[in-house]
Amino acid sequence: MNLNTVKYVFVQAFSSLSRNIWLTTASILTVMLALTLLGSSILFLANTTNVAETFESQIEIAAFLDEDLSEDEVDEIKNQIMRLPGVADIRLTTPEEALAELQESMGTTTLLEDLGGVNPLPAKFTVMATDAHLVKGIALQIEKIDGVAKIRYGQGFFEKLIGFTDWLRWIGLIVVIVFSFASLLLIAMNIKTNVNSKEREIQIMRLVGASNSFIRWPFIIEGLLLGLFGALIAVAIVSLSYNSLLQYIISSLSFMPVVADPSFIQLVLLIMLLYGMGIGVLASIISLSRFLRN
Repeated sequence: MNLNTVKYVFVQAFSSLSRNIWLTTASILTVMLALTLLGSSILFLANTTNVAETFESQIEIAAFLDEDLSEDEVDEIKNQIMRLPGVADIRLTTPEEALAELQESMGTTTLLEDLGGVNPLPAKFTVMATDAHLVKGIALQIEKIDGVAKIRYGQGFFEKLIGFTDWLRWIGLIVVIVFSFASLLLIAMNIKTNVNSKEREIQIMRLVGASNSFIRWPFIIEGLLLGLFGALIAVAIVSLSYNSLLQYIISSLSFMPVVADPSFIQLVLLIMLLYGMGIGVLASIISLSRFLRN
């Protein structure tokens, strides 16, 4: 493609956009709406996944030990637990440390005296799993180890929490899939309408012997520009809206685990931009195919 042809392609593309201003505006708004929905759904999925992972990371197995175990026996129990598949970390809390933690939570320093000088709290191991779905299986195996008196991992509540976090992930994924399909359909239908409005122009160009590529390129550039302009507006809307939401949550709901990594947000915005341009080009090619069949 020589320089004159490239110039012609871009002149024709911009001319078409300016000549059909209402259709161009409708196409850009369609792209904007579709990509705003898509970008928002991706951020929604990221946040639901983050919430699920935050909840799951707080699940711990408390393994309470028998009384009067020797230091070697405690070490052996620790080694047996560490060898279990799926164990990420283990921490020992001695009876003295457990008492100090309880006194601090109660805001007193005389708890031991109130208990008659006897510390009734047992030693325990706090066990973290690599995956929350492995917690129950690990807990059942720890329970069988000699020297472990009982275990606690939020039985009953644990199953509900795992069900809730799985539900969050599925909802987020379904939202992304639905809006991805909806955005593709909206953009393709709008650009197809745009191409169909120029059917007469395409037929004349074919009659005078223009090659398929010569006919196709102005429409491809036009689709790319429509996708780019719509995507830029969508990126601005999603970026400003999400940043405002982040500021509100950080200042008012700081306990909420939201995704605030700038690099991830920038990646989502870049995906939106590339998706808009790519779909614009693809929709133009598909819409033109029926006119350019031999």
